[in-house]
Amino acid sequence: MKRMRGVLVGLAVVAGTVTIGGRAGAEHTGGTLADVLLADSGRDNAAGFDRRWFDYDIVTQAVLLFPDLVAAAHDPNAELTVFLPNDFAFRRLVFDLTGTFPRREQQVFDAVAALGVDTVKTVLTYHIVAGPPISYGAALQSDGAQLSTLQGGTLGVQVKRFFGFAFVQLADADPDAQDPIVVQPEVGGRLVNGYAHGIESVLRPVDR
Repeated sequence: MKRMRGVLVGLAVVAGTVTIGGRAGAEHTGGTLADVLLADSGRDNAAGFDRRWFDYDIVTQAVLLFPDLVAAAHDPNAELTVFLPNDFAFRRLVFDLTGTFPRREQQVFDAVAALGVDTVKTVLTYHIVAGPPISYGAALQSDGAQLSTLQGGTLGVQVKRFFGFAFVQLADADPDAQDPIVVQPEVGGRLVNGYAHGIESVLRPVDR
């Protein structure tokens, strides 16, 4: 049976004791967070996967396990900022956990799902914080902020500079793992219910 698609994962840039201000009243240029992932669904197979490793099929299918997250992604009244791990990010995670490097997205998704429903939701909600939507520009002004996630853990915002180019890196609960970098800011533009920022590694809620 062909699955309905939806999406809600990522990082919201809201500090534990300090809320990082976004662009209040900014013009909406896109749909909902769910629409971001639906944008390329016409090229997916019946299970929701393709051969492109730098879109967001795996996170979309993971969210489908949780109706409450799907509903929030579609809710135009929600206020969320999210970081979306791309498909290759999950492939890297599976390699780190199992030593295998699956060739297809379906195999990566199956390996992630095998971790158990509770674990998958813990990881997803570690990427989520509700609050005023945060633009990438606001995140670039927030070096050192501590972020409070729906999972209950915290993240750190690190603004890095390389030959005059600034980018955002996130410090998760695993100090030995590579910290994710925002590689696709503001996917879909200013959305009705927030911002989505693509990242190239999965945030880890525990020290492994």
